[in-house]
Amino acid sequence: MAAKAKVDSFSLDGKPAEVVNTPDATGLVRKFEAPVLKVTRSSLPEAHGTVLLFPGGGYSLLDVLNEGSRTAQTLNSFGYDVVMLEYHVSSGPKTRDLALEDALTAWRLLKEKPQALGVHGNRSILMGYSAGGHLAARVVQNLPADQQPDDVVLVYPAYLDEHAPDSTISLVQPPKAPKSRLYALMAADDRAAWVKGCNDYVDAWQKTGGSDAIFFKFPSGGHGFGMKPELTGDLAQWPEILNYFLENGPKPGVGPFNTVLPWYLQNQKGRLAAFEKDKTKDQGAVVFLGDSITAKWNLAEAFPDLKVANRGISGDTTRGMFCRIQEHVLNEHPKAIVFMGGINDFTQQPQGTPQLIAANVRSILEQIRASDPNTPVFVCEILPSHVATAEILHATNAAVDKVIGDFPNAHRVKTYEAFLNADGTQNKSLFLDGTHPNPEGYVVWQNILKPELAKFAPGN
Repeated sequence: MAAKAKVDSFSLDGKPAEVVNTPDATGLVRKFEAPVLKVTRSSLPEAHGTVLLFPGGGYSLLDVLNEGSRTAQTLNSFGYDVVMLEYHVSSGPKTRDLALEDALTAWRLLKEKPQALGVHGNRSILMGYSAGGHLAARVVQNLPADQQPDDVVLVYPAYLDEHAPDSTISLVQPPKAPKSRLYALMAADDRAAWVKGCNDYVDAWQKTGGSDAIFFKFPSGGHGFGMKPELTGDLAQWPEILNYFLENGPKPGVGPFNTVLPWYLQNQKGRLAAFEKDKTKDQGAVVFLGDSITAKWNLAEAFPDLKVANRGISGDTTRGMFCRIQEHVLNEHPKAIVFMGGINDFTQQPQGTPQLIAANVRSILEQIRASDPNTPVFVCEILPSHVATAEILHATNAAVDKVIGDFPNAHRVKTYEAFLNADGTQNKSLFLDGTHPNPEGYVVWQNILKPELAKFAPGN
């Protein structure tokens, strides 16, 4: 982890703070004096953005160590400036409303006068732990659409299950027109009512029209893990998972990235290292871009007369493929490209749709055309799979068909019907598990693709 950054303290008017809230030896502020903003900055020449951070503590204290300074230090190392708010706690029956007033004032200051705090204000992120997560949700509920943050990060948020007497409607609701991306993270063994409250909040966000709303649950970890240095198991990777969500938020394309974490992170890391190692020898190859269906294929054995390169990553989505096509495919100056993707889009959150998949395929083809409009691209139909209905898969293939018609260098490879029985059901004898072809299935695909490649990308 990077060395500790310099900490500057400000009052809510943007002037140097004259009051200090002193934490005890365990990093908890138990005696609140006044709202204070603690600012630490990334060492990057230009930070990715600024995080307004609310530590938790049940509105009775503030964990300014594990949910405060250690979190700020981690975010600084990811390239973000951090403004931590020490808000009202233990201030009588109006504590929560006073805290909300503090938070809204801090947010307005950050949005309107970031220079007063010396932070990078282009990308704004609202993040809170526990009671601070509840506070962050209340803040975004009270913001008009044009003042919402780019991202809202709620880490084991508390109290989202609370509702008014004689009502089942939660007191804290998503904004009426969500513009932010929402990432909520909890451990499955946290307080059951809080887990359900968070899950219901994310569901409500999606139903209100929020395009990106993810609820990620760790198998275990309880409440209050923060950025403690001794985290183990899946929780040990949670800072990396947080960075993954923040990194992917502003990336191009539409629809989901893979959120089966930390498995996907480890798998992706290994594959990217292999791509980097092979990038010189793979120059001028026929490059296969896809997910696990591609990654598991022994291409050298299937196409011995061609120079081939496998750029499949298990679990990848069409948006993920679009984001990496320049670095992992086009930089290899491919002789041709074979594309198979889209099935994972239906297994992620928010779930992909035929329209989103087709939009990403269009973006991929546009990127290829911008690199070299003469590069042949073979776009394979999504195969039958148990993860989506035949109707959805037909609609997806049809939507992609329309896109391909706009690109003279793109050729449709009819792979769907070849994996069906005569009655139109999936031919399970060609699959390992209902999604991935077995050796016989790969031979079917190989036999469909070989004549196509021979016409437009003959052997090396």
